[in-house]
Amino acid sequence: MEYANYIALGCSLVAFCLSLIACARIGKFSRATQDTDWETLANLTGDIAALKRTSQTLNNRLNGMNKATIPQEQIIQQMLEHQNVEQIRRGG
Repeated sequence: MEYANYIALGCSLVAFCLSLIACARIGKFSRATQDTDWETLANLTGDIAALKRTSQTLNNRLNGMNKATIPQEQIIQQMLEHQNVEQIRRGG
């Protein structure tokens, strides 16, 4: 039964330490963002949107480069077949 008390005490100490760490992080964040006003926030939002558009454009370009292409031999064969069909239609 004493083990349960020690385990509970250990868990409560760990929880207390984690809450102190969380409070310290919140205080640090609060001090870091104290000078932030609405204009700065709007500028950051615009910058994030511009970066998002740039990354999407880059991803689209990279995806376009990686698309599978039809082999050149197949294209030439299709052209020859098309020319043969055109000659048969014209010759008749």
